[in-house]
Amino acid sequence: AAVATIAFQEPAAAAVLDSSNQGRGTTKTLTIEEAEDRFRAGRESVRKLLSSYELICEGGGDNVRRYLGTVGTTSGLFGIQKAMKTLSVKADDIVEYFELSTEIEKQIEQADSSAYMAIFTTTSTSGVPPEKYSKKLGLKLSVVRNPWTNLPK
Repeated sequence: AAVATIAFQEPAAAAVLDSSNQGRGTTKTLTIEEAEDRFRAGRESVRKLLSSYELICEGGGDNVRRYLGTVGTTSGLFGIQKAMKTLSVKADDIVEYFELSTEIEKQIEQADSSAYMAIFTTTSTSGVPPEKYSKKLGLKLSVVRNPWTNLPK
C-alpha cells in the first residue's frame, strides 16, 4: 500500500528593511548637488526625447519608456522624484514647487502609460495602431516640457 506524505516547509524569514542603510543604490540619500545634476539630466532627457521623438518611437514603447526613466536606469529621469524632493528645500514658494513637481510626475506617468499601451497594440484585437498611442504620447510629452521650464535651472 502506498503511503502519502505531506512535507511542510520551514516558514520563510521575514525581510527587514533597514532604514539606517541609506548609502547605497537607489536608497542613497541625494545631496543638493547630486539632485541638481539629476534634475539637469532629467531636463536633458526630456529635450532629447522631444527633439528625436519620431526616431525614438520607431524603437517601440519600451524605448520611449527608457527615456522617461521608467524602464532601466540610464535616463536622466530615473529617480527624478527623489531629486525633486531633495531640491524642495531650495524652493522659494513650496506650494508652487510641489504643484509643479507633481505635474511633472503626473505627465511622466501618463506618457509612460501611453508608451506601455503602444507595446501591445500590434498583438491586440482592438485594431488600434501604435501611432495613435504615439500621437497621444507626443501631446503629453509636449505638456511635460512646460513645467520643466518653470523649475530652477
